[in-house]
Amino acid sequence: MDGNSPVSPETLQTGLALELEQLKHDLQIAEGKIMQLELALLQSRDFAIGAAAEASELPILRARYHAMYVESERKLGDANEHIKSHLAHIARLEQALADLLKIEKTNKELRTQIEALHTSATWRIGRKVMLPIRIIKRIVK
Repeated sequence: MDGNSPVSPETLQTGLALELEQLKHDLQIAEGKIMQLELALLQSRDFAIGAAAEASELPILRARYHAMYVESERKLGDANEHIKSHLAHIARLEQALADLLKIEKTNKELRTQIEALHTSATWRIGRKVMLPIRIIKRIVK
C-alpha cells in the first residue's frame, strides 16, 4: 500500500484482515517448525542418553566377556589335559595288549611242549611206574 494515495476504511480493514490471516498462517507454520525442532531435540537427547548408557555398559560387558574368555581358556586347558591322559591310557592299554599277545604266544608254545611231553614214551612209562607210589602217598595223607 502506498502511503500517498487515499484508502477507504473498508479496503484498509480487508487488507488488514488478510494480513492478519497471513500472519496467523505464518505463525502456525512457525509453531509447527518449532514443534518439529523440539521433537528432533528430544530425539537427539534420547539418542545421546542411550549412547551414554551403552558406553557405560561397555566396561562391564568387556569384563564379563573377558571372564568368559578366561574360563573357556581354563576349560580348554583342562580338556587338553584330559585328552593327553586318555591318550596315555590308550597307549598303556595297547602296550598291555601287545604284552598279553606275547605272553599268549609263549603260553601256547609251552602248552605244545607240555602236550608233546605227555605224549612221549618216557612220560607214559614213568607215570605207570610211579602210580603205586602216588596211591601210597594219598593213603598216607
